[in-house]
Amino acid sequence: MNKLKAIFLSAILAGTMILGAGCTPGTRASKNSNSFSDIRGMDISSYISVQDGFDALNKEEKTNTYGFKDFNGKIIRDQDFFNFLAKQGMNWVRFKVWNDPYDEDRNGYGGGNSDLKKAIKMGKWATKAGMRVLIDFHYSDDWADPARQTAPKAWADYKGDPDKTSKALSKFTTESIEKLLDEGVDVGMVQVGNETNNGIAGVEASGDWTSNVGKVYAAGCDAVHEVAKKHNRKILAVVHFTDPQNDTQLQIAGNLDKCKVDYDVFATSWYPYWHGTAESITEDLSQIAQKYNKKVMIAETSYANTLTDYDGFDNTVSDDNNDVGDGTVYPFTLDGQAKSFHSAVQAALDVKDSNGKTAGLGAFYWEGAWNGLLDVSSLSGSDRLDAIAKERKIWNSCGCGWTSSYSHDYDPTQTNGTAGGCVIENQSFFGPDGKALGSLIAFSKDYDGTKTVDQDLTVSEVKINDEPLELDPSTELTADVLGTAQIYYKNGSRATVDVDWNTSDVEAYEKARTSGKDYGKTFTINGTAGDDKAPVSREVTLLNPNLIKNGDFETGDFTDWTVADGSEGYDIETDSNNVYKGHNTLHFYSESDFSFELSQTVKITEDGDYEASMITSGEFTASDSYAFISVDKKSKNDVLNGWQAWNKQSTGTIHLKAGDTVKVSFGVKATAKSWGAIDEVRFEKK
Repeated sequence: MNKLKAIFLSAILAGTMILGAGCTPGTRASKNSNSFSDIRGMDISSYISVQDGFDALNKEEKTNTYGFKDFNGKIIRDQDFFNFLAKQGMNWVRFKVWNDPYDEDRNGYGGGNSDLKKAIKMGKWATKAGMRVLIDFHYSDDWADPARQTAPKAWADYKGDPDKTSKALSKFTTESIEKLLDEGVDVGMVQVGNETNNGIAGVEASGDWTSNVGKVYAAGCDAVHEVAKKHNRKILAVVHFTDPQNDTQLQIAGNLDKCKVDYDVFATSWYPYWHGTAESITEDLSQIAQKYNKKVMIAETSYANTLTDYDGFDNTVSDDNNDVGDGTVYPFTLDGQAKSFHSAVQAALDVKDSNGKTAGLGAFYWEGAWNGLLDVSSLSGSDRLDAIAKERKIWNSCGCGWTSSYSHDYDPTQTNGTAGGCVIENQSFFGPDGKALGSLIAFSKDYDGTKTVDQDLTVSEVKINDEPLELDPSTELTADVLGTAQIYYKNGSRATVDVDWNTSDVEAYEKARTSGKDYGKTFTINGTAGDDKAPVSREVTLLNPNLIKNGDFETGDFTDWTVADGSEGYDIETDSNNVYKGHNTLHFYSESDFSFELSQTVKITEDGDYEASMITSGEFTASDSYAFISVDKKSKNDVLNGWQAWNKQSTGTIHLKAGDTVKVSFGVKATAKSWGAIDEVRFEKK
């Protein structure tokens, strides 16, 4: 997924807006017809869906506190929101357009539910604010990128035929641009596909492209130029690719030349954590500009201003995930975010053609206003789960998460049938409370990358995950297990810091763990966080030994488990949002009815009361489906409560005697398309 961008405009536009207030959209467009230099733009495709999400929260909680806000905390929306962005220096906006991102009941696929209707609505606001518009046609009903170029539902019968696809794509492109122009949207550039390295609209790229995707690119670019000619406007046709670190883009430009594709701008994505340094991008684009006499630009870039996950759904850039790379030369702060975007703009503007003239147009920040809905980063336990569950309903209904449950039928490879949240809210130019951040300075034409974003780093609060830890005696108590702390600053930013845990507290726990005494006891571990030595503490419960082996599935397989005949519909899932604890979990799903049962035989060595339990989450599609945990004939059946709505299912207490041999079993019996996860299967003496 290559996604993340934001762009702010120059203060000079304020005068443009005043002078053009009484002009028709057509008049404004003609005045801006040559404004293709020093682009400081932002993709803002998800704005409407996020705003719809804020509205849903306001309605549910009977408040008016959720929304995008200016620097003073005043809520701004719609036209005021776009005016605010233009005032910061943003001069272009980019909107993605999916053909039909809805199922047959008009439920949206998520990711902004970005259709032409929304592009028109936002395009009119942008135009009135004095900004120009780039339309990014994905030619799909959902996300298009190097990994997937799924044809729209309406073109599925073409089965990747380039001639049929070209005809349909030309018609769709023409009609869509016509509608945008008719509504007064100042369309200045049109993307013919999004990150189309390996194909476009279901047509796969192979060979030199002359017999496949080359035909499609040519049809799209020709359509753009024909509409522009008809309306006596200058509209640039853009082709867009990514993965510049693989040195493939010069070859791509060569294929386009062989296919005689009449495009105007060669655009790339540049995400520093994947794609290397700004200098390398300049070099890559310079080769294309000089050899093929084309304009170039960065269509997508972004950078994290924190590694904090606000909405509880894993981000593309987080600790140990895309937080290193040749291009991650700036800290993950507001200042780093601003400097990274500035470097993207400058990297493009530094590109020269064979005559030494500037060939680079500028850059677009990707989805710089794609916010999460709630800030759950300081919540734990049931409060956190309840908040995420509330978000998930809105992600699904408003389409403001990266995907919805409804997209599964269109592209089942990309989702398990549940709604996903925002994956880049830590790269937004608006904080978790919706308030504008100081890093917006990056869009100002006067910003040269040397200024430091004003950040009040006075500590306002220190928080730690205060959810009680429950550890098996086999787990040593380390700093990694106890976790880090969050420092909250008065400017609204935050940082993750290490904790100096009290040695005597840790030693007391370790003595109890290794001696076999005090099972079931809860210990308080104190510590100090960061340079300010803020006091923190965590409660750690020393669990009874688990008599089940590999009950957490951390082996990555089903070692030690016996699988009943006919079991199906389950597997091991690693480091996903379905994992309750550790790195692995048992995940289950099937397109048809299914069931499975796993068991272990345990010999009892001591008289006493015993209990079997497991942690579950998920959703059944019928009331007669269930998950079960049992010890011999003592069984407990239960329902599931939703995604990440973790629930402990237990057999209750069972009295057993030394020498008894029991069979501990768990599993699921479910109807088609039921899904969920099982983790932390335990059998212990109480």
